[in-house]
Amino acid sequence: MNRFRLISTTTLSFAIAGAAAASELRDASKDMFAPLPSTIPAVSDNPITPAKIDLGKALFFDPRMSASGVFSCNSCHNLATGGDDNMPTSIGHGWQKGPRNSPTVLNAGWQIAQFWDGRARDLADQAGQPILNPIEMGMPDAQTVVHKLEKLPAYREAFAQAFPDNDPPLTYANLAEAIAAFERTLRTESRFDDFLKGDKAALTEQEQNGLATFILSLIHI
Repeated sequence: MNRFRLISTTTLSFAIAGAAAASELRDASKDMFAPLPSTIPAVSDNPITPAKIDLGKALFFDPRMSASGVFSCNSCHNLATGGDDNMPTSIGHGWQKGPRNSPTVLNAGWQIAQFWDGRARDLADQAGQPILNPIEMGMPDAQTVVHKLEKLPAYREAFAQAFPDNDPPLTYANLAEAIAAFERTLRTESRFDDFLKGDKAALTEQEQNGLATFILSLIHI
Protein backbone atom coordinates (compact mmCIF):
# COMPACT_ATOMS: atom_id res chain seq x y z
CA MET A 1 0.00 0.00 0.00
CA ASN A 2 1.17 3.52 -0.80
CA ARG A 3 2.41 4.95 2.48
CA PHE A 4 0.64 8.22 1.69
CA ARG A 5 -2.67 6.40 2.02
CA LEU A 6 -1.90 5.50 5.63
CA ILE A 7 -2.57 9.12 6.58
CA SER A 8 -6.10 9.77 7.75
CA THR A 9 -7.98 11.55 5.00
CA THR A 10 -10.62 12.46 7.56
CA THR A 11 -8.03 14.34 9.65
CA LEU A 12 -6.80 16.21 6.61
CA SER A 13 -10.30 17.02 5.45
CA PHE A 14 -11.03 18.54 8.84
CA ALA A 15 -7.73 20.44 8.59
CA ILE A 16 -8.88 21.99 5.35
CA ALA A 17 -12.07 23.08 7.11
CA GLY A 18 -9.99 24.52 9.95
CA ALA A 19 -11.36 22.12 12.58
CA ALA A 20 -8.35 19.84 13.10
CA ALA A 21 -5.49 20.75 15.39
CA ALA A 22 -2.28 21.96 13.77
CA SER A 23 -0.44 19.19 15.55
CA GLU A 24 -2.41 16.55 13.60
CA LEU A 25 -1.50 18.19 10.32
CA ARG A 26 2.12 18.40 11.43
CA ASP A 27 2.17 14.69 12.29
CA ALA A 28 0.72 13.87 8.88
CA SER A 29 3.29 16.10 7.20
CA LYS A 30 6.18 14.44 9.02
CA ASP A 31 5.25 11.12 7.39
CA MET A 32 6.25 12.69 4.07
CA PHE A 33 8.68 15.50 4.80
CA ALA A 34 11.62 16.20 7.07
CA PRO A 35 12.95 19.62 8.11
CA LEU A 36 16.34 20.76 6.93
CA PRO A 37 18.99 20.26 9.61
CA SER A 38 19.76 23.41 11.58
CA THR A 39 23.53 22.95 11.40
CA ILE A 40 25.99 23.06 8.53
CA PRO A 41 26.92 19.57 7.26
CA ALA A 42 30.19 18.55 8.90
CA VAL A 43 33.10 17.29 6.81
CA SER A 44 35.85 15.46 8.64
CA ASP A 45 38.70 16.60 6.39
CA ASN A 46 37.46 20.19 5.91
CA PRO A 47 36.46 21.76 9.25
CA ILE A 48 34.31 24.81 8.60
CA THR A 49 35.58 28.03 10.17
CA PRO A 50 34.49 31.67 9.80
CA ALA A 51 37.77 32.47 8.03
CA LYS A 52 37.24 29.65 5.56
CA ILE A 53 33.63 30.71 4.90
CA ASP A 54 34.66 34.34 4.30
CA LEU A 55 37.39 33.25 1.89
CA GLY A 56 35.03 30.92 0.05
CA LYS A 57 32.45 33.68 -0.29
CA ALA A 58 35.02 36.06 -1.76
CA LEU A 59 36.14 33.44 -4.27
CA PHE A 60 32.54 32.52 -5.15
CA PHE A 61 31.74 36.09 -6.22
CA ASP A 62 35.13 36.94 -7.80
CA PRO A 63 35.12 37.06 -11.64
CA ARG A 64 38.92 36.97 -11.56
CA MET A 65 38.53 33.23 -11.10
CA SER A 66 37.74 33.11 -14.84
CA ALA A 67 40.12 33.53 -17.76
CA SER A 68 38.12 36.47 -19.14
CA GLY A 69 37.57 38.16 -15.79
CA VAL A 70 33.85 38.16 -16.57
CA PHE A 71 32.43 35.02 -14.98
CA SER A 72 32.31 34.01 -11.34
CA CYS A 73 30.73 31.00 -9.64
CA ASN A 74 27.76 33.28 -8.95
CA SER A 75 27.27 33.88 -12.68
CA CYS A 76 25.78 30.41 -13.13
CA HIS A 77 24.72 29.88 -9.51
CA ASN A 78 23.20 33.27 -8.85
CA LEU A 79 22.17 33.51 -5.20
CA ALA A 80 19.67 36.23 -6.09
CA THR A 81 17.76 33.95 -8.49
CA GLY A 82 17.48 30.69 -6.58
CA GLY A 83 21.11 29.57 -6.80
CA ASP A 84 21.13 29.08 -10.56
CA ASP A 85 20.90 31.24 -13.70
CA ASN A 86 17.37 30.23 -14.82
CA MET A 87 18.60 29.48 -18.34
CA PRO A 88 18.07 26.34 -20.44
CA THR A 89 21.85 25.95 -20.70
CA SER A 90 24.43 28.15 -19.03
CA ILE A 91 26.70 30.60 -20.85
CA GLY A 92 30.40 30.55 -20.05
CA HIS A 93 33.85 31.50 -21.30
CA GLY A 94 33.81 33.11 -24.73
CA TRP A 95 30.00 33.21 -24.51
CA GLN A 96 29.86 29.52 -25.21
CA LYS A 97 26.74 27.61 -24.24
CA GLY A 98 27.20 24.58 -22.06
CA PRO A 99 25.39 21.28 -22.64
CA ARG A 100 23.33 21.45 -19.43
CA ASN A 101 21.68 23.97 -17.19
CA SER A 102 23.13 24.88 -13.82
CA PRO A 103 21.72 23.08 -10.78
CA THR A 104 21.01 25.24 -7.78
CA VAL A 105 23.81 25.66 -5.28
CA LEU A 106 21.31 26.13 -2.45
CA ASN A 107 21.40 23.23 0.02
CA ALA A 108 24.27 21.74 -1.97
CA GLY A 109 25.84 20.49 1.24
CA TRP A 110 23.06 17.93 1.60
CA GLN A 111 22.90 16.77 -2.01
CA ILE A 112 23.68 13.09 -2.51
CA ALA A 113 25.42 13.81 -5.83
CA GLN A 114 27.28 16.73 -7.37
CA PHE A 115 26.69 17.73 -11.03
CA TRP A 116 23.71 16.22 -12.81
CA ASP A 117 25.70 13.08 -13.61
CA GLY A 118 27.22 12.77 -10.12
CA ARG A 119 30.78 12.77 -11.45
CA ALA A 120 32.26 14.86 -8.61
CA ARG A 121 33.25 12.89 -5.51
CA ASP A 122 32.19 15.68 -3.14
CA LEU A 123 31.26 19.36 -2.97
CA ALA A 124 34.88 20.55 -2.97
CA ASP A 125 35.62 18.50 -6.10
CA GLN A 126 32.59 20.04 -7.76
CA ALA A 127 33.60 23.57 -6.72
CA GLY A 128 37.00 23.26 -8.37
CA GLN A 129 35.94 21.85 -11.73
CA PRO A 130 34.06 24.76 -13.41
CA ILE A 131 37.03 27.12 -13.00
CA LEU A 132 39.15 24.85 -15.20
CA ASN A 133 36.40 23.92 -17.64
CA PRO A 134 37.12 25.49 -21.09
CA ILE A 135 33.45 26.33 -21.72
CA GLU A 136 32.66 27.52 -18.20
CA MET A 137 35.30 29.73 -16.55
CA GLY A 138 38.13 28.82 -18.91
CA MET A 139 41.23 28.94 -16.71
CA PRO A 140 43.95 26.80 -18.38
CA ASP A 141 45.18 24.96 -15.29
CA ALA A 142 45.18 25.02 -11.50
CA GLN A 143 48.64 26.55 -11.18
CA THR A 144 47.62 29.53 -13.29
CA VAL A 145 44.80 30.19 -10.84
CA VAL A 146 47.17 29.90 -7.87
CA HIS A 147 49.70 32.27 -9.44
CA LYS A 148 46.93 34.79 -10.13
CA LEU A 149 45.81 34.71 -6.49
CA GLU A 150 49.35 34.88 -5.16
CA LYS A 151 49.69 38.33 -6.72
CA LEU A 152 46.83 39.62 -4.56
CA PRO A 153 47.91 40.41 -0.97
CA ALA A 154 44.34 40.18 0.36
CA TYR A 155 44.02 36.60 -0.87
CA ARG A 156 47.44 35.61 0.44
CA GLU A 157 46.39 36.82 3.88
CA ALA A 158 42.92 35.24 3.65
CA PHE A 159 44.32 31.82 2.73
CA ALA A 160 46.83 32.02 5.59
CA GLN A 161 44.00 32.73 8.03
CA ALA A 162 41.71 30.05 6.61
CA PHE A 163 44.38 27.32 6.40
CA PRO A 164 46.90 28.16 9.14
CA ASP A 165 48.22 24.60 9.37
CA ASN A 166 48.98 24.26 5.66
CA ASP A 167 52.31 25.06 4.00
CA PRO A 168 51.68 26.64 1.62
CA PRO A 169 48.12 27.69 2.52
CA LEU A 170 47.33 29.02 -0.96
CA THR A 171 46.72 25.93 -3.09
CA TYR A 172 44.08 25.00 -5.61
CA ALA A 173 42.78 22.24 -3.35
CA ASN A 174 42.31 24.77 -0.55
CA LEU A 175 40.55 27.13 -2.95
CA ALA A 176 38.01 24.41 -3.69
CA GLU A 177 37.65 23.55 0.00
CA ALA A 178 36.99 27.20 0.86
CA ILE A 179 34.29 27.57 -1.81
CA ALA A 180 32.70 24.33 -0.59
CA ALA A 181 32.75 25.61 3.00
CA PHE A 182 30.87 28.74 1.91
CA GLU A 183 28.39 26.74 -0.17
CA ARG A 184 27.54 24.59 2.84
CA THR A 185 26.16 27.70 4.53
CA LEU A 186 23.64 28.26 1.71
CA ARG A 187 20.63 26.72 3.44
CA THR A 188 16.99 27.49 2.65
CA GLU A 189 15.40 26.93 6.02
CA SER A 190 11.84 28.25 6.01
CA ARG A 191 8.74 28.58 8.17
CA PHE A 192 7.71 25.15 6.88
CA ASP A 193 10.81 23.69 8.54
CA ASP A 194 9.80 25.46 11.75
CA PHE A 195 6.31 23.97 11.46
CA LEU A 196 7.72 20.46 11.05
CA LYS A 197 9.91 21.01 14.10
CA GLY A 198 6.87 21.79 16.24
CA ASP A 199 6.10 25.50 15.86
CA LYS A 200 2.38 25.24 15.17
CA ALA A 201 2.08 28.97 14.54
CA ALA A 202 4.80 29.01 11.89
CA LEU A 203 2.21 28.59 9.11
CA THR A 204 -0.94 30.66 8.79
CA GLU A 205 -4.34 28.97 8.72
CA GLN A 206 -4.51 29.49 4.96
CA GLU A 207 -1.06 27.92 4.52
CA GLN A 208 -2.02 24.97 6.71
CA ASN A 209 -5.14 24.47 4.61
CA GLY A 210 -2.98 24.54 1.49
CA LEU A 211 -0.60 21.99 3.01
CA ALA A 212 -3.49 19.68 3.86
CA THR A 213 -4.84 20.02 0.31
CA PHE A 214 -1.42 19.22 -1.12
CA ILE A 215 -1.04 16.10 1.02
CA LEU A 216 -4.53 14.94 0.03
CA SER A 217 -3.60 15.36 -3.63
CA LEU A 218 -0.59 13.08 -3.10
CA ILE A 219 -2.71 10.46 -1.38
CA HIS A 220 -5.04 10.31 -4.36
CA ILE A 221 -2.33 10.14 -7.03
